[in-house]
Amino acid sequence: MDAASIDGVPQPESDGGTGPDVRRWMRDMAALHALPALWVDHEPNEIAAGLLSVLFGVLELDGAYARFEDPRDGGPPLETWRPSGAEPPAEVRIGLDSGDAPAPGITTTEVEDADGGRHRVTRLPVALPWERGMVVVSAARSDFPTERETHLLRTAVGQAAIAIHTARRIAREQAARAAAEATLARQGELLRSLVDEVGPTLESLASITRRAEEAARLSVAGGPGDWSGRELDGPAPAAARHGDGPAPRTPLPLTRRETEVLGLLAQGLNNREIAGVMWLSDRTVERHITSLYRKIGVARRSEATAFALRHGLG
Repeated sequence: MDAASIDGVPQPESDGGTGPDVRRWMRDMAALHALPALWVDHEPNEIAAGLLSVLFGVLELDGAYARFEDPRDGGPPLETWRPSGAEPPAEVRIGLDSGDAPAPGITTTEVEDADGGRHRVTRLPVALPWERGMVVVSAARSDFPTERETHLLRTAVGQAAIAIHTARRIAREQAARAAAEATLARQGELLRSLVDEVGPTLESLASITRRAEEAARLSVAGGPGDWSGRELDGPAPAAARHGDGPAPRTPLPLTRRETEVLGLLAQGLNNREIAGVMWLSDRTVERHITSLYRKIGVARRSEATAFALRHGLG
């Protein structure tokens, strides 16, 4: 590195690039490069206010203004100024109003405020892919800003823009994570409420299924006898002769459907469950039960169950 320049900024020949001014400039540059680490976990408005405090201390300013916009957000820009008040200092406002489309890079103009004082106002547009804005600083010194001060201004604003962008990105990620967690929590609540509502129904269906399977196994095992698959409306056939095997079971005066209903009734199923097993309406099951009660001469469910058990239907 050339002794007459540091970081691309020319140094006075009088001190050979090693005098007190150079040491102070190097100290300020080191402090500016450490700013992002100091601003970790800070809100964007805190970073912007911190930037102005740093600029006041490093550049010995009379006034300063900063505006940062987030192109992705589209909300109102972040604005802050010093000295604090209802609006930015007069000379800064004049510098802001001096042109709608500022030229790229740093521009400095000399303005006169309402009290007749003269200030040199420097504007630095912030034009990055992920950040837009403007920083305006003012000082009454006639040599403001020097080449070193211009370099310090660029460095400080760049570090602040990086820190503000990082803070906004972290805030968006935290908001997205919180929204995802809230969505998962709502889904869990919906699933729990669904289980609470459907659980009893599923248990009832499982009970019906088990009883239907048991009835099917009994039917395959020959429970109802040889009359279970046909309608019997006439008188019973003649008894088998002795010696030709066991006497056939006396047929019941019931239709096939009535016999099936009586068998399920004897197993303890209620009308709705019988209708579910046989794929019939509740009203049809009630009609079958009324008919079979009349045919076998009973008046209540307990009597019908006893009748069914005596005839091998239970």
